[in-house]
Formats: sequence, C-alpha cells, structure tokens
Amino acid sequence: MKKGILLFVMGLLAVSLIAQEQKEVVTGAVYADDVYYSLVNGSVTTVARDNWDIAFTTQVYSISILANNGAGVELYTYSLGDTTDWANLDTTGMTWTPMYNSLETFDEGAFSAHALVHPDYGWGIYGGMGLITGDSLFVIKTVSGVYKKLAIIRKVSSENRWEFKYANLDGSDEQFLTINTGEYATKNFIYYSIDNQVIADREPATADWDLLFTKYYDYTIPYIVTAVLSNDDHVVAQEVKEDGLDQSTFTSFEDSSFSSVISIIGSDWKSFNMDTYVYDVAEDVVYFIKKYVDQDSTYYKLYFTGFTGMSEGKYTFMQEELLAVSTEIPGSIQMLEVYPNPASDFVNVAFDHMGEVRMNIIDISGRSVYSVNHDAGGFSSLRLDISVLNSGLYFIKVDTGNEARVLRFIKE
Repeated sequence: MKKGILLFVMGLLAVSLIAQEQKEVVTGAVYADDVYYSLVNGSVTTVARDNWDIAFTTQVYSISILANNGAGVELYTYSLGDTTDWANLDTTGMTWTPMYNSLETFDEGAFSAHALVHPDYGWGIYGGMGLITGDSLFVIKTVSGVYKKLAIIRKVSSENRWEFKYANLDGSDEQFLTINTGEYATKNFIYYSIDNQVIADREPATADWDLLFTKYYDYTIPYIVTAVLSNDDHVVAQEVKEDGLDQSTFTSFEDSSFSSVISIIGSDWKSFNMDTYVYDVAEDVVYFIKKYVDQDSTYYKLYFTGFTGMSEGKYTFMQEELLAVSTEIPGSIQMLEVYPNPASDFVNVAFDHMGEVRMNIIDISGRSVYSVNHDAGGFSSLRLDISVLNSGLYFIKVDTGNEARVLRFIKE
C-alpha cells in the first residue's frame, strides 16, 4: 500500500462521460456487515464485521497489524513490562489508553500506535534481514468482550510469515499461531478471530475493490462512526465543499488536491437530526475519486443522497464517471511519491507521466549515487535498489526535461 503525499499537478476540468447513476450499499441492521465496493462492479463482498479481532498485512515490507475497533476491539500496550513479563502480566487497576488504527493509511495499524523512530515499530524491533522481533506485550479486549494477553513474536519478511501468541490473562489456554501471509498476497490483509480461533479470509483481492463501507473508531471526534474508507493501494480522493454547490452539475476539481488518506470520504457527509431522528445528508459536498489501473487512471464523482441509519444501514449515493480534461503543462508529472520511507533495501517511486523520465539519487553532499532512465506510458512505479547505500538522508531528482521535482527518503 502506497504512502505519501500526492504532489503538484495543474488543475483539471471534468465533463461527464456517462450519466449519473444512483447506487445503494446495504450494511444491514445495526450495521452488521462490511461491504467492499467496486466503482465498476458495485458491491463485491458483504461480510460480517464482527468475525475478526486482528488483521496482518500481507505486504512483505509492511509491518501493519489492525485491531477491529469498529466492532469494539480495544488494544492496550502493557505499560509495566515487555514480552519477558508474559508470565507475570498484572492488570490490577488497569487505566491504560487504548490504541487505534490510523485514519490516514492501512499501513499504520493500532499495534504500531506507540512506534518510535526506526528501528522501533511499536510492536517490535527491526533487526536487519527483514526480521522484526516482537518486544511489546499487549492486552486486547476481543469482539466478544473477553480480555486476553497477546504478543507478536516476530515477522519474517523473507518468508512473509507472522508468528504470535495469546492466552487468558491468567496464562491459561495459551495459543501459538503462525500465519503465512504470502498465501494471501493478492489481498491487503488476512484476518484472525481470537474469539473463534480461526483465520478469517474475508477480504476480496486488492484490485477488485475501491471503497469499504464499514465502521471504525474516529479518534478525532472521538467515537465509532459508520463511514467509507478508500483503498489506498490504487485509489486517491478529494472532498469539495462549497456553499450553494450544485451536486448534480459540479465537476471542477484539482488533481493536486487528491490524497491517499483513506478517510477522505469518511463520515461527516451526514449528521443525525435530533428533531426528526433521521440522518440529514450534506447537500454542499462532492467527492472526486481517481482510480489507477495499471498505467491508466479513471475519474469518478460521488455524492450521497441518503442514509437510513441502523434500521438497515443503507447508503444511497449518485456516482458518475468523468472525462478529465487536463490544463497541465505538457510533460508535467501528475503524481509523485516514494515508499517505503524509511527504507532499507529498495524504494518505489510512483508517478503518472507520459514520456521519458530520468531519476537520480543524490546524497547530502550533492553527489549522484544512482541514476536510471525510464520511458513512461502513464502511471508507473519504479523500484530502485538502495541496498548498497550507506545509512542517511538522500534525495531523488525526477526530471522529465520540462520539469524537475525532488523527493527525499531515509536509508536505514
């Protein structure tokens, strides 16, 4: 999953490519289900929200572990010790603060909430050669409300394997688990139910869905919300909110304002009316979505027209595919980001450009230490080998001939 900030592009105008269509997504009474949604194919998968407690990234170089906050899971770092205190964990007088998944990216799950600088990733310490060894002890309240102690033993990136254990607080019913996430590499995450002691293979292939209609804990409010998240593997979005905006005809947006933040759509397009006891839907906000498929990108407009609340959990919205008319300078770079960052063995440079691109990695003294040319045909992601570079700060100069941009990254 890509991280970073989408950088400069000139503004775009957009016109309708096909007529607006009314769409519906139903998450069930009391919002019992998650719905994975495709902008092309509609609802792809509907699955019970409460059939998992934790989820492990399937991406080799990601360390994200999610907690099912939307179903009431609470995760705490044991503040009185680490994994060496497994047998002595004591929750007497526990007043710790729960940790939550990031609202910006799926790459930062609740287990990493207390991460420090490299090599501390919150739940474990990076020891080189793709091995992260768990050093933190956790207490988790599961979907069913049972408290367990839990420790991530290690992630072996070379084998895309996670190892973890959990037990009752008194140490009974201890379970050791190994999940080979490489078997699920087409998905973002693989899920596990502590309550049911089973793997929950609940998520469709990453390429098959764009939006997730779900519940999550919004720590900026703070409470659990019914909302929409975007798939930051290939979707970016922007919100346009203006007084007097005509949702049905408004099509102006700026490509430089798209963001990979997963909660751009979120929940604040609706509000509960205490007088009528129904949800009011904002009439002055429109969402634009840019979806990348291979080297192509497609633009969509979306705005909500209804939300039934907990009686059936139905979202009603208008969706429209747009034909974007660019006013950009020829040869300009339409997207630019580097990930992972920090990095140890390689970095990916993702960009959207037609034509030749030259990339130079430059050290802090200004010396070029790596260069490559690429003939781009649209959206591209170049993998650059940095394994032989010394640790420190580096810059990547991206030059199209008409425009030069600079990124920076840290080599671990």
